Amino acid sequence: MALASAVGEGLSGLPAGPTMNSSSASLFESWPQDPTAPMWRIVDPPLPVTVELGTAIVTRPAHFGVNKVRLGIRKGGLRLADTTPGLLRAWARVADGTWLGLVAFTVPTGNGQGRLLVEQWCPQHALTPQNPPSLSRR
Repeated sequence: MALASAVGEGLSGLPAGPTMNSSSASLFESWPQDPTAPMWRIVDPPLPVTVELGTAIVTRPAHFGVNKVRLGIRKGGLRLADTTPGLLRAWARVADGTWLGLVAFTVPTGNGQGRLLVEQWCPQHALTPQNPPSLSRR
């Protein structure tokens, strides 16, 4: 999957590499890999994905009076009802068999005037490849 074409628009503000540790190699240095059952994988080069923000960052469920939030908070607070482009840097297996992806992405504010750069572990179901591989046969 070519990364260069997807990195241009919308991803330029993302961090250049993993920030949890100094390098991709050190990301999992405290988690030995079992070759018979891999529990993690570095994604190099990082792959473009679409992040479903409301699934990746969970807040409390909608509640009574949610529409009574002040306009200033709705405008300036983080908007989690959207999707945003991101870069997938690594995968880590969870004990229940699911996967988490380490993704760098931005979260916009309600009025679109601000954004928060984020790098976090997101559940696999919150991520969609931006350029899924072709399934055509030759």
